[in-house]
Parts: sequence; C-alpha cells; structure tokens
Amino acid sequence: MKSKVSLLLWGSGFVLLNLYASLLPKLFPQNNLLLWFAYWAGFFILAFVLGRYVLRLQGLQSFGMNLHRHWVRNLAVGFILGFGIWALKNLVFYAMGKFELTGMMEAGYIYPLLAQALLGMFFAAAINDLLIRGYWFAFCRKEHQMKWYLLLATVLYALDDSWNEGFDVMNLAFSAVLGISLAYTVLKTGSIWMAIGIHWGGNMMYRLIAGFDGQGIWKLEHVTEGVQYEYVSLLVTALLFPVVYLLLKDKQGEGAQKYMKDKPFPQQTA
Repeated sequence: MKSKVSLLLWGSGFVLLNLYASLLPKLFPQNNLLLWFAYWAGFFILAFVLGRYVLRLQGLQSFGMNLHRHWVRNLAVGFILGFGIWALKNLVFYAMGKFELTGMMEAGYIYPLLAQALLGMFFAAAINDLLIRGYWFAFCRKEHQMKWYLLLATVLYALDDSWNEGFDVMNLAFSAVLGISLAYTVLKTGSIWMAIGIHWGGNMMYRLIAGFDGQGIWKLEHVTEGVQYEYVSLLVTALLFPVVYLLLKDKQGEGAQKYMKDKPFPQQTA
C-alpha cells in the first residue's frame, strides 16, 4: 500500500512538472525574452519546492543537479558529443544529397541566432533532463529500484516526446535510441549534467541548420525529404551509445551499484 501511495505521489508530481514544461510556453509570445526567463526560473523553483517539501528530498541536487567536482567537465563533454553526433548526421545528409549548401547568412543574423540558441537550448535541455531522467533517477534511488532505471527513463522519454511531437513509429524509435544513451550517462555519473550537455549540443547543431523558423546560419537549397534520411538519422544517433559506454565504462562514481545501498543522495559523482 505504501509503495502505491508513493508511486501516486511521484506520478502526480511528474504530471504537474510535465504540464508546466509543455503547456505554459504556448500561452505567451515566443520572442518575449523576459517571459522565457520567468518560465525557466519558474520550472526550477517548482521542481525545488516539489522535491523539498512534497517528496522530502534535498531539492534540485536530488534530481541530479548536484554541483559535484566534475559537473562542468561532464556538461562540456556531453555538449561535444551531442554537437558532434548531430554534425555527423548533417554531413551524411549532405553527402546523400539531402540539401545543397549555397552560402552563409549575414553576421547580423548569425550572432543573435547563436546567442538565442545557446541560451534557449541550454534551458530546454536542462528542463527536459531534470523532468525525465533526473526526476525518475531520484525516484528509483529512493525506492531502491535502480535496476529499472534505464528502461523507465527510456520509455518515459519516448512517450513524452510523442506527447510533444505527435505519435510516429520512427520518432518513437529515435527517442528510444537517444534516450537510452542519455539515461546511461546519468546511471554512470550520478548526475544529469552530461545528459544536459548532449541534449544541448545536439539541439545547438540543429538550430544552426534550421534556426527557429526554418532558416539557420547556412543557406540551404533543394532540400529533399525521404524515409532514407530517417533511417540514417536513427543509425547515426545509435552511435552515441557505444561512445558513452566506452567513455564511462570504468567510472566508479555514484553509479547504479552504490545507489542500491541505503545512500540515496550523493554529494559527489564521477
């Protein structure tokens, strides 16, 4: 009975955070930076209050945002990995003839886009990773269910992405392939910083190509679509998992094994 009440409580908190993250941005103009800052800050305040006073945790650090010794390094490594995988994907698309590159936009267009993308994509990544991977990491630690973490985080990420982007088999497969890599970094490092970095870097590369309204920093012409590009996207994204596996396989920090013990809230990770 106690476990059912706990799951209901955690599930209700997840729904609350999800509704805030997904629905609130639809209520205000996309170009109002002040409202976006209020929205970002509001999410983390809500998560802190939920964690500290409802779920009886230590706050945001319990959701994997603990500022441990190597958090900046993990964030930077993640950014490089995410940016690199998405860059490779677009290089393959270019080689396949998906688009023609005809030049670059003017500096007056590029610099504001870069600033907007760096800021906006960081907070978008941080919110998503706390909501999916950090939140359920805290749940699995507290309930001693770490053996289910990878599956739970991957499935929820794929379903959450369908909630935002619409149900599609290829999109589900893509989200699952990406999601298991992101969840694995959390499992091995005990924090969400590397996952945020991967998310941030990948989204940054995407914005360089597509911008926020279809126009990135490069001028693309004769852009074609086709299912073959979806398969390539899936295949290249799948390369991320062996990379993070090799990178983190020897980590002995606060990974899944230590969380199986009665020590749910670490102060430092690998």
